[in-house]
Amino acid sequence: MINTTYIFICLCFALCLSLTAGGILVLFRAPHSSKSGLRFLKYFLVMLHVFGYYSLWSRILIKQFADTPNVEAIASIVAMLGIPFFVVSLMMLLVWAAAVQEMSVKVLVLLPPVICIGDVLLFLQMGESSEVAARSAYSLTGFLSLAVVAGILVIGKARILDKGLEKLLLPLIASAGVIHLSYLTPLAQNAYYEIAFVLMFFLSNTAFAVFYTYLTPEEVEQPAVSLEDFLQRHGISKREADIVREIYAGKTNQEIANSLFISLQTVKDHSSRIYQKTFVKNRAQLTTLVRESMVRASQK
Repeated sequence: MINTTYIFICLCFALCLSLTAGGILVLFRAPHSSKSGLRFLKYFLVMLHVFGYYSLWSRILIKQFADTPNVEAIASIVAMLGIPFFVVSLMMLLVWAAAVQEMSVKVLVLLPPVICIGDVLLFLQMGESSEVAARSAYSLTGFLSLAVVAGILVIGKARILDKGLEKLLLPLIASAGVIHLSYLTPLAQNAYYEIAFVLMFFLSNTAFAVFYTYLTPEEVEQPAVSLEDFLQRHGISKREADIVREIYAGKTNQEIANSLFISLQTVKDHSSRIYQKTFVKNRAQLTTLVRESMVRASQK
């Protein structure tokens, strides 16, 4: 007789695999690969899904399919070993939010590990088992970290939410936070809680990352700036700034060398570093990027 529980678990696992493949495919094939901080959003989703399979799914699969003594203890130990992936993913998410809103990340990046370690110690002191302490800790860490991310997006000076993104972006982040917090509620006692949690975990986090990456226009990700702001943002040196202005004026490398009294090779070396800093491949893309920035700034 076919075990319907096993079939259900396999279907849920296949759905999570589909969400993972689709989400990562969208992020790594994003049309606006030069978006500020986008690489950190990629790291976030990859590390989060590693945690999802290593900790969440391994616990479910071991409990359902392993036929060994102390299967519950084994499942719990394996699940707890994946928590570092979760903490790192939240650190990447905070770095992304700070990069988008042009904020310092030095303190923010330490928030998830501090919260996680503090919660584990707190629950252990309360007499809880190591499994309960660990699961409670990553639930609170996820909830609090996502709350901070939402706050950064609301109050950050780039004000990307003024573009109408709050209609979906904030609810998706909030739903992901509430899902983490649900472990500390009576819902966690339900027989189907773990499966429901895993499905919502993959769905909410993947939907948030995909929505932002795929639907956010380039001009929202990169706030309007003047030429001087543009140069400062990308870390362009004074000499490199002269090169940028000459390129934008349409001069050739030789004309730039003659104008600035430097060698042709020096112009090429400066240009190469400028392309790396601004995430473009050639002078045409650089000229377009500078022009778009200046046009958006003039429209403010």
